[in-house]
Amino acid sequence: MDIKDKVIVITGAGSGLGRALSLGFSQRDATVLGLGSQESPLIETESLIRSKRFHRYVVDVSDADAVTKFVQLAIVKHGRIDVLINNAAVYPKISFLEQNAESWMKAISINLGGVANCCRVVLPIMMGQGYGRIINVGSFADLAPIKNSSAYAASKGGLRALTKAIGADMGNDYPDIICVEWIPGHLNTQMSDFTGMDPADCVEWALKIINLPPGGRNSMIYEGDHEHIPPKSLRRRIKEKLMFWRG
Repeated sequence: MDIKDKVIVITGAGSGLGRALSLGFSQRDATVLGLGSQESPLIETESLIRSKRFHRYVVDVSDADAVTKFVQLAIVKHGRIDVLINNAAVYPKISFLEQNAESWMKAISINLGGVANCCRVVLPIMMGQGYGRIINVGSFADLAPIKNSSAYAASKGGLRALTKAIGADMGNDYPDIICVEWIPGHLNTQMSDFTGMDPADCVEWALKIINLPPGGRNSMIYEGDHEHIPPKSLRRRIKEKLMFWRG
């Protein structure tokens, strides 16, 4: 699964999964552009990687202008962007009524708006190249939300819809641009109170997604290292049988 010399943008590179992917990809000779909202965690990631393959950028993904300026600079310096991994997210663990409107919308603006901001400026570059992989780190939190998770659950539900919509927009015109929602599972990070599996175990899974061949579907969901195909409702199955509907 060769990624040598690919230019890979990873948001949320200052910790957890973003840090693990940055390290794993740098070791495989990719050029990694690691984004984070604070400089000190990115410096720590950089010190762990110890490679000129990693480049840190302080960028708030909820700020569309800041994202645009970063991408413009990245193209000047590196010439292309092959892979975008939208990993940055926050998880305010507070009940819906106790969380004020500003805090709730801030979580949405990072977890969902940040993904949209990054995709909006990177997609035209990938379309010009005729190649690109967008990996949006998702969750099943929207399907069965737990207590104190309203903003996180809502944002992840929106991320799934956005991922599918981008794939629909690419369609047959761009068979080698693939947009995937990736659900790696319960990881040992701050977001999970440091329980779960080592994020480093996910590197090979991400490589598998990056190396998906062209010509298939432009959008899909991956759970861990395999494609997740949601079960169809009885209503949808009946429509497909009676009306040849494939929506």
